[in-house]
Amino acid sequence: MTDQDKKPEPWEETFKEDQPDQYSRTEHRRKSQRVNWTIGVLVVIVVVLSFVPIYEYLQTLNKPTNAEQTWSSASTSKTKVTDNAKSESLAKKRSSESRAKSESSVKAAEASSKAAVAQSKAAESSSKAAQAQAEKAASEKAAREKTAAAQSSKKPDDGNKQYATVAAGQGAYRVATNAGISQAKLQELNPGVNLANVSAGQQLRVK
Repeated sequence: MTDQDKKPEPWEETFKEDQPDQYSRTEHRRKSQRVNWTIGVLVVIVVVLSFVPIYEYLQTLNKPTNAEQTWSSASTSKTKVTDNAKSESLAKKRSSESRAKSESSVKAAEASSKAAVAQSKAAESSSKAAQAQAEKAASEKAAREKTAAAQSSKKPDDGNKQYATVAAGQGAYRVATNAGISQAKLQELNPGVNLANVSAGQQLRVK
């Protein structure tokens, strides 16, 4: 075995020199990326700064138009406000007129209703008065007929019966006393006569 074929032992090997080269390449790549990012950011900043004066210039050009639009909108709003005020006043006027008409019609209806009620009451009172007069006349007529029937049923030619004429101011009790009989006997002799309501000139049987 020669010296060339003899493998070196692990502790006899030395570190290779290519490892520092690999580390330097990676660091170089990172530095390049940082530079590129920095340049990009600077370019963006420059573009933005250059756009600001252009935007301000455009704003200055648009200011007169905005002023005209503002004036136009203000005039339009004033016109709308005026029209709204006119329409509101007209609506209020119409509402007040309609309210007045409705109130007058309601008052007229109430007055006519009151007049109708008064007429109805007057007619009812007159009807009641007429009915009362008719009832009174009917009762008087019935009383007269009853008295006439009682007098016609009497037999003056019968010698066994005696009659007494009621004087003014006398009642059934006085007639019975004068005849010498009781009031119950007088009622028995005159069954169809109301002794509580006798009148002057009326004849009552006493025997």
